[in-house]
Formats: sequence, structure tokens, C-alpha cells
Amino acid sequence: MERGSTYLAVQAKKCPVFDGIGIESLSALFACLGVKRRRLEKGDALMRTGERPDRIGILLSGSLSVSAYDLDGRRTIIKRIGPGEIVAAAQALSGADTMNVDVEAAGDGDVLLVKTDRILSPCENACAFHARLVRNIMRTLAVKTLELNRKIEILSHRSTQYRLMAYLRSVAQQKGTAEFDVPFDRQQLADYLCVERSALSAEISRLSKLGLITSRKSHFALRRPV
Repeated sequence: MERGSTYLAVQAKKCPVFDGIGIESLSALFACLGVKRRRLEKGDALMRTGERPDRIGILLSGSLSVSAYDLDGRRTIIKRIGPGEIVAAAQALSGADTMNVDVEAAGDGDVLLVKTDRILSPCENACAFHARLVRNIMRTLAVKTLELNRKIEILSHRSTQYRLMAYLRSVAQQKGTAEFDVPFDRQQLADYLCVERSALSAEISRLSKLGLITSRKSHFALRRPV
């Protein structure tokens, strides 16, 4: 096994989608799937609306924003992708003709790109680790569905206050602590919650004065039981 492929396999081993697949098997799997590695800088586009979703991205490092833009150019952040997560799997595996979201680098990082047809077509050797990868992808998609359901629940609230508090409580429950960092700056958080930044800032200030929360940039603390 070549040194470069060994390093890549070691990095990829941290990703849940490769759970249960050893280093040696990973290198063989990468060769089987024709995996490509791409370096991204902040602001780079990995995928754009209208492109054909014929590949899945697996983020090794950095972060990605999955966003949708309306006709007036207003952005809604649907999801922030962190290291170890996959992107565009639902679009690629569903057989969709085009992407309906933009995927952009929110910070410098590396991503693996895998052609969908190479994943869905069993290799000639019928290797067990190929089947394990497919099972891992299906499990990951199930988790993402639950996350999407949580966001729908958050956005079901009409007011900025209730959307914000529902989101903060959700993060607190996931992290198991009332004090935490969110993966968004103030504008990105407003985009995620589908509210105006000015309204969000005003609500954060109001809730802070009431003693319900404290915040500094992307750091929040809930001052009442979650």
C-alpha cells in the first residue's frame, strides 16, 4: 500500500461512513471506488444548484454550508456539514436530475468525492467492505432525516424568539450541556432560522437582558433549565 493512500485511509477512518472498515481494506476500497480527494478553501463551491448530483462528498476536515437561494438572492442555510459527515448523498442516491442546493466551503478543508455509480454497482470481487460502506451510508442518511425533522420543528414556530430558543435548546440537548458553541456566526444563524439578522440580534439582546441566555459571538449559555 502506497504511503499517500495509507495517510488518506488513516484520515478517512475517523468518518462514521467508514465504520467497521480497516485501514488496509479502506485503501482497497478507495481504489475500487475511484475516490478523489479535493482541497477546498473558504468560499469555494463544491456543488452548485443545477449541477447533476452524480457524486457523494465525504468531508475529512473543515466545514461546508448547504444553502438554498430564492429568486431575490436571499440565502437559507439548510445544514452545516462538519468533519466526518457526508454531503449530497440523498440527491445522488435518489436519482435526482439536478442539485437543488449549493454546497460551499465555510472554511479550508479536504473532501473525498465518490461517484454514485461506483457505490451502487458491486465490484467484481464482491468485497465485504463495499457492502459495509453501503450500510453505513444508509444509517447516516437516517440520522440526517432525524436532523431535518428537528429543523422543521424549529421553523414551525412563528416568532424569532421561539425559533431561537427551540434551536438553542436542541443544541443543548445534543451536547448535553447548557453552555456551548453553535456552528454559525450571527448572519449564518439568521439564515438558518429564516429570520432577519436585525430581528435575531434584537431578540438575543432582549433574552440576555431577561436573564434567559448569555451570548458572545457563537457562544451561548442557557440560564434556565433546558
